[in-house]
Amino acid sequence: MLVLLIALLAVVVVMIVLRRWTGRLASLATLLAGAIAVLWLAEVGLLPGTQGPLTAQRPLVPGLDR
Repeated sequence: MLVLLIALLAVVVVMIVLRRWTGRLASLATLLAGAIAVLWLAEVGLLPGTQGPLTAQRPLVPGLDR
């Protein structure tokens, strides 16, 4: 994740400094940002198939669960 964040920062800096190939660099930045988002969502547990706060399993509450 850290490597992807550094790569995204580098791409943004290159876009600002060079002002060339902005379309290709923007596509690369979008790809990196999407990969970062997917990894973060999987880490938090919000993607299907991961164990996180949105799973069907809930902790049992004594006295309320039957």
